[in-house]
Amino acid sequence: MCKDDLTYNIAAEALRNFFREKPFVFFGTGMSCALDNRFGMDALRDELLCQMNGHSLKRTQQEEWDRVMQSLRSGTDLESALDGVSDYALLQKITAITGCFVASVDREYAFRIANGEIEWPATHFLKRLVGGLPEGDRILHVLTPNYDMLFEYACDHSGIPYTNGFVGGVERRIDWDAVERALLSPERVYQRGKMKPTYKNRKHVRLYKVHGSLNYFFHQGVVIENNAWMWNPPDFAQRVMITPGLSKYETLQRYRQELLSKADIAIEREHHFLFLGYGFNDKHIEEYIKRKLVNQGCAGLIITRDSNPRIESLLLQAANLWLVCKSQEANSNGTRIFNKMYANWLSIPEKVLWDISQFTKEILGG
Repeated sequence: MCKDDLTYNIAAEALRNFFREKPFVFFGTGMSCALDNRFGMDALRDELLCQMNGHSLKRTQQEEWDRVMQSLRSGTDLESALDGVSDYALLQKITAITGCFVASVDREYAFRIANGEIEWPATHFLKRLVGGLPEGDRILHVLTPNYDMLFEYACDHSGIPYTNGFVGGVERRIDWDAVERALLSPERVYQRGKMKPTYKNRKHVRLYKVHGSLNYFFHQGVVIENNAWMWNPPDFAQRVMITPGLSKYETLQRYRQELLSKADIAIEREHHFLFLGYGFNDKHIEEYIKRKLVNQGCAGLIITRDSNPRIESLLLQAANLWLVCKSQEANSNGTRIFNKMYANWLSIPEKVLWDISQFTKEILGG
């Protein structure tokens, strides 16, 4: 069957129609790298190579680390290279270096965002989504594998209500039932000729940090959230950050279950998915994504600076998936758009729609 050519008007209308329904939002390191490339995997790789040279390793640990370095030199990505590490103590060193490095960059932006000096790129976009939530479904579900706190800083600065499931004082613990109660607002509705009190959810974001976070720790036998420790944690508390390789251990699988259980339920209920700066690198999450986008034909939209082979393979399998990304042409910040229902990639050299702030202005009008 002959396919129609993709034009700007067709693409713009399809992208606007996508947001007529509330999406489940995934965002990845691309949203952090838009502020600073040090949040990316290349910078972390360089930091690990530098810092591990200063560590005294046992023979088996050194052999494993040598294999990691060899893999990296041959062009293997960091996640895949670290999956070959099996020594738990070595992985803990890797996690400590990762946490320290990400925290050092995160701290800079905590102050700059709070002071209004800089803004997380998707802030206005997020406000539009939360403000436009339907009255019958006032929760926006958002998932990220990022360790940094840029999303949380942006929400606090912009007054966007959100929760990650933790409640309490200085040391907060997961309790989604308590969260549910805390986010109910009293309202009065007219029923059978009378005004009656009722309670509804406030419009808010539910954030699932499925790989952990700078402020998540394992302390006294449970996962806690403690903002006071995230930049300089005590020795007695272990960071809860699922780095590549760690997922094979039972203890870390427990963390993963705590971090993913509510996200699993939310994903299963959704049929509309948005991906921002997301590289499709997590095998566990990809199982859900493929089942939803490929097997069930759910609608999807990817907005990212750079495409990759994993994304383009998914595009050819999914019946209803759009990609908005950067042009491949040298010295061009233009946009490419693709959906397999159409015969061609659409090139828009004069628009920067892969930038979520520009996308918001052009497509959503805000």
